Amino acid sequence: MSIIVALALVYFVFNRWNFNALQNGEETAKGLGVNVDTMRMTGMFICSLTAATIVSFIGIINFIGLIAPHSVKRFVGSDYRYLLPASALMGALLLVLSDTVARLIVSPVILPIGAITSFLGAPLFLYLLSKGVGKR
Repeated sequence: MSIIVALALVYFVFNRWNFNALQNGEETAKGLGVNVDTMRMTGMFICSLTAATIVSFIGIINFIGLIAPHSVKRFVGSDYRYLLPASALMGALLLVLSDTVARLIVSPVILPIGAITSFLGAPLFLYLLSKGVGKR
């Protein structure tokens, strides 16, 4: 598992400029020399492979991938050079805090971490959904 995650991390760190260009639009990215179709397909493949590997070893941890980037984006901005490492740190922090809450909330019984993260993530998901609908 760690080999696949490390390779994915290396890929995204080395291509952070291309993803920043892609964030500004397809035409801008093409104008800067980014092969947009290749970047999208390769990025999606690597993300899917990494997510599948992590879920197969660890299990589903609901909403951490949704909460961490959106909460960090307000502080560090949209630049992937800062957003990717900050999101990873925030995800780790949220997971540790969720595990601590799951162990302490009903002391002799350990709640599933997915229940705690779902409790935190569902309102954020609804907020993001309503925010996206309002733009249309």
